[in-house]
Amino acid sequence: MSDEFIYPEGINVETLKALFEEAYMEASIDTDGDLIVKDNYRCYLRPDPDGRLISIYAIFGANPDATPEDKLAYANRVNDQVKLIRGSVSGNGKFFFDYYLSVEGGISKRAVVMSVRRFFSCLGSALREDTANVVA
Repeated sequence: MSDEFIYPEGINVETLKALFEEAYMEASIDTDGDLIVKDNYRCYLRPDPDGRLISIYAIFGANPDATPEDKLAYANRVNDQVKLIRGSVSGNGKFFFDYYLSVEGGISKRAVVMSVRRFFSCLGSALREDTANVVA
């Protein structure tokens, strides 16, 4: 993976897809126009229209027997223990984990790929915090 820089004006889904394919990671674009990257888990990348931020997020289902209180307790535990990503419970009861990568001023292609790999590592840590089996 190259240390070549990319700048906000060059950030778009197609550019990011090519970047991850160059890193030998499975990447595709969904019907909403988000980039899907798969490794141990699946995450989505959505660059802001101005390219200054890239939203990296993952969605997991919830155990149908989990109470809203248990779900919130789990999200809070993730936010307390896994500092680099944010966990929340969406309106439909699923778990949402996200991270924002700043591109302002430019960022190396390597840093983008390594940030997604770090996000996957944090997802693993977050899922290990699921001691009450609330994630499906």
